[in-house]
Amino acid sequence: MKKIYLSALALSLGSLSFGQNLIKKEFRETKLQKTLAPAPLNSSTGSSVVANKKAAGDTLWSEDFNNGFPAGWNSVDNTGNNAVWVLQPAGPIPDADFTSGVSTIQSTSGGNCMLLYGDDYNSPIPAGGYFDMDAYFQTSAINFSTPVSGVSVEFQQYFRRCCAINPPPVSVLAVSTDPTFPAGASTEEYDIIGGIGGNVYSPDPMNMSINISSIAANYTGDIYLRFHVKSGTDSYFWFIDDIAVVESQNNDIVTSQASYGFYGVEYTRLPANHIRPADFSMASNNIGAVDQPGSNLTVKINDPSGQVYTSSTNDTILPSLSIDTLSLIDNWTPPATPLNNPYTITLEILSDSTDATPANNEYTFSPLEITSNIMAIDDYSASPGSTSGNNGGEYEVGNQVDATVDDDVHAIQIVVGEDSQIGSLFDLGIYKVGIENGAYAYTELYRSGDANYEVDASMINVATDFRLEDASGNPTPLSLQADSTYFIVIHTYAGFEYAYSGIGPLPGTPTARHSSITTPKFSNPAANSTFSVTSTPMIRLNFDEQVGINQANETTQFNVYPNPSNGIFTINLDAELAKTVNLTVKNVVGQTIINKTVNVAGKTKETISLADYSKGVYFLTVDKKTVKVIVE
Repeated sequence: MKKIYLSALALSLGSLSFGQNLIKKEFRETKLQKTLAPAPLNSSTGSSVVANKKAAGDTLWSEDFNNGFPAGWNSVDNTGNNAVWVLQPAGPIPDADFTSGVSTIQSTSGGNCMLLYGDDYNSPIPAGGYFDMDAYFQTSAINFSTPVSGVSVEFQQYFRRCCAINPPPVSVLAVSTDPTFPAGASTEEYDIIGGIGGNVYSPDPMNMSINISSIAANYTGDIYLRFHVKSGTDSYFWFIDDIAVVESQNNDIVTSQASYGFYGVEYTRLPANHIRPADFSMASNNIGAVDQPGSNLTVKINDPSGQVYTSSTNDTILPSLSIDTLSLIDNWTPPATPLNNPYTITLEILSDSTDATPANNEYTFSPLEITSNIMAIDDYSASPGSTSGNNGGEYEVGNQVDATVDDDVHAIQIVVGEDSQIGSLFDLGIYKVGIENGAYAYTELYRSGDANYEVDASMINVATDFRLEDASGNPTPLSLQADSTYFIVIHTYAGFEYAYSGIGPLPGTPTARHSSITTPKFSNPAANSTFSVTSTPMIRLNFDEQVGINQANETTQFNVYPNPSNGIFTINLDAELAKTVNLTVKNVVGQTIINKTVNVAGKTKETISLADYSKGVYFLTVDKKTVKVIVE
């Protein structure tokens, strides 16, 4: 049942975008002309043309833009908003509303490239709202004086796109024997999105090889190439560089969408009692000029001692210019012992022939370890990245996991990013995930409280467990149900940055949704910005019933009343051992307005006054625990 459910889940999300909810308005200005300094479009005398050769793989024609935008080429905006592809020199591009710190594509040639900067065209928001991109650049005639049996177009790209919901956006390489690109037999279009989801950065660079033999093989005359980002993409950016037309190799399989998982989740840590058989799949694109007999998908699994498992699909024939997915279902069950033994999983598709580019025939995943209690999907880097959502304001970020058996989770384990401000506030939550009306629905099962944790130096780049507790500090383990999907989140405010480590599942794979950010909460129907992230937040589940017990015994327990109040609050404190605790109150922007020490011996009462401050929400912290107080 679960397999069917998650497969349906993945399919239902294929037409959804988790991007910003953008309201379309009229165009007001072209900011790109003010902020970019592209080289002139007519700064070149022509393309770099290489004479036709006969050997497979030889370059027939190429362009790297380092001599400028070639004479005779066109850059056209179909929207009338002057949102055109431009020639962009190497280096950083200007920040826009939703793009910052981005540099041009890391292409092989370096130097100039082509850029469609949709986010900058839509920054600030035009008077009528965001408008779609519908722009292309087109080559002049590329002459084929000698026919060849197979032709491919190779290029490098780097992009992030947003935000169509329905219909999904289309971006293509169009090839035609007519410079007007009429519909019909003289024109073919080839998808260049490559399965990359909305709001997700593509690889930099993303190497593309598209076999255009259906229109260009055994042909003499002129062909034209058009790189076209069509309506449905309004923001972020798209770079193209190092375009070449080559004679297709006879034997060339390119793989993509490598996937392994347990009903759709690619774990890096999995508790032994949640073990189940793993599934494997990979897509093969035979861009070679001939069929590939004897093709198969092979799974190879190694641990530190060497190879511990291998298995292959039955041999099959991959026809030329075909795309096929090869799968092994319920194929390998990880052993329960030894614990914490890293298994490295590699998928590979090969045929009886020697492949022209074997490097793009395999994919290796981050190691998997079987644990006693930890469930995780990040890759446990010792030097993780650090970032925030919503430009540093309030947001919620989380990871999706699956429960195989009924089990009680006792803590959420997180790693706080090194760029977090000491004293910044956050809280933690767990949702159960379902589908309602074709969209994700989040039912909140646990919330630690509003902003009830405060970052201190001991949490930075260190795995820290936060025991599930009620408002009085008593442990409240949460019972997860077998074959159900859950989302574990950090909810935070200004100054907090989460640590991230590892890359999520590849685009187009049959996995469950991996990691996402939203503003302000996933459970809030007014959330105005939700998008997937590929760099995995370091947020995990801990099923150890002993977690945090010693720490809890050392913590000062407290409650506050009345709350809300007119500004006068009484705090009941309770500690088993006599101690001095720090008491602070911060406002919603993180400014400390009260900071004092209190001697606590058993049950102690303390009063604070916020009567001289504005009405609103404040955050009271005692030791490391924070509660929200409201002045009416």
